[in-house]
Amino acid sequence: MNMLAVKYDYPTVKLFDEIFGDLFNSSVINSSGIKTPIHDIIETDKEYIIETSLAGILRENISVEVEKDVLTINAERNEIINLQYKRKETYFGKYELSFKLPNNINQDKIDVILYNGILRIVIPKMKEEPKLDKLTIKIK
Repeated sequence: MNMLAVKYDYPTVKLFDEIFGDLFNSSVINSSGIKTPIHDIIETDKEYIIETSLAGILRENISVEVEKDVLTINAERNEIINLQYKRKETYFGKYELSFKLPNNINQDKIDVILYNGILRIVIPKMKEEPKLDKLTIKIK
């Protein structure tokens, strides 16, 4: 099962779709003024890894929560008010990004690390039993 990105103002998009690739614009600001941070999703045999760019955001202004199989990242970058910008490209304000988690993950073992402005979320997969090509079930 693929992990899905959930955007509240936009349709859900499959992230690991080999045919269509990455179909969404990660720099979108939704109608409530919340920006979706730039992120990468990596899948290995053992885990999914989400790496989100949150440069300049303090650890205490970031939260990661899982509720009803949806992982949500919330963050906020506060602006220093008394600066006179000659050019301003940095986004200040709230960031939010949500993912519908697949069934094959171990929610109890999710690990989150913030290092050099990159939030790295490691979501381990559970071992799946191999499916049999054919199974005859005895009738009781």
